[in-house]
Amino acid sequence: MTRPMGLIHGMRFEEYAAIDAFSNSDMKLLARSAWHWKNRLPVKQTRPMLCGSLVHCAQLEPNALQDRYVFVPEDAPRRPTEAQWNAKKSNEDSMIAKAWWSEFNDGIGSRQVVAADEFAITQLQLQALAANPEIAQLLSAGYSECSIFWVDKDTGVYCKARPDHIHPVDARHVKLLDLKSTADESPHGFGRAAASLGFHRQAAHYTAGFRAATGLTVEAFVFAAVTSAPPVLAVPYVLTDEIATQGNDERRELLDLYAYCQRANVWPPYGSGYQLLDFPAWAKRSSEVEVAYVE
Repeated sequence: MTRPMGLIHGMRFEEYAAIDAFSNSDMKLLARSAWHWKNRLPVKQTRPMLCGSLVHCAQLEPNALQDRYVFVPEDAPRRPTEAQWNAKKSNEDSMIAKAWWSEFNDGIGSRQVVAADEFAITQLQLQALAANPEIAQLLSAGYSECSIFWVDKDTGVYCKARPDHIHPVDARHVKLLDLKSTADESPHGFGRAAASLGFHRQAAHYTAGFRAATGLTVEAFVFAAVTSAPPVLAVPYVLTDEIATQGNDERRELLDLYAYCQRANVWPPYGSGYQLLDFPAWAKRSSEVEVAYVE
């Protein structure tokens, strides 16, 4: 199979996902252990993931919204329960509901069903993104959902990434925007999510990859965090220099690990033999603390 290279417009996500190349998702698993990468399982979509996918599509690929999703209208009758579907006799309201939902289900096809309240959240998220001047300015020009492919020159690993939005600054510079639907958009809450999910490594991977694939410099990598429940607020974040450097360092370590594991066909978990169990800093008792008991 021919390996695509460089920046590619118009590639469907399904085609991008099918290409075997080192991605941010691979890094996330590898950061846990090489064993977990080797024994990875297909990811099942959760409702928060649906919320994120929905606002991505609505904001970045609005023309594809009707092809991917079918929306339950606000005045739809309550969905019948399994017992109501299987009942031999139904009252008039139940018969009307079953008739409505039977017709609705016949028209779904391969599209994903979105409840009225879920789509209402998406509308609030779009409004919040448009209301933030920095995010709105980045989205006002450029192109979305492109794919980039390159070979890491230090390891020879074939890599890929799919920036949400690319905003040209001038002939040699761009800004990359990544849209994140989140339960907590505050600096503390989003910071915890960013650390846990490895957003700093993602920024490093996309930034290095875009330069390798296009020769252009990424002037800024912006996370557009938008709340997934009312009240909805959108906040643009950029990493501190310290965390950006940490992301680059961790990415390089994981690329080296991946290259080694591929060559040796060895995918270790946390190490061999007994593992030392330590406590996180918050759980450790300071040696300066003394407990006194009153007799």
